[in-house]
Amino acid sequence: METISQRIKQKREEMNISQDQLAKLAGMKQQSLQAIEAGVTKRPRYLVELARALNCKPEWLLFGDDPEKSTAA
Repeated sequence: METISQRIKQKREEMNISQDQLAKLAGMKQQSLQAIEAGVTKRPRYLVELARALNCKPEWLLFGDDPEKSTAA
């Protein structure tokens, strides 16, 4: 089962952007994003911003629901 850290990293790599680029899009520090992708941070406070930057739903990042729901409407 995938974790939130794996889903964030997967979407970021699909978009072909760096951690620094995603962090800036989400309005957070690159070090914070690194901690999330490393699995240190389990419930990121920038979840909504990350989802918006990754063009996906926050629920998908958190729970990994149906992949068809992964794209934001």
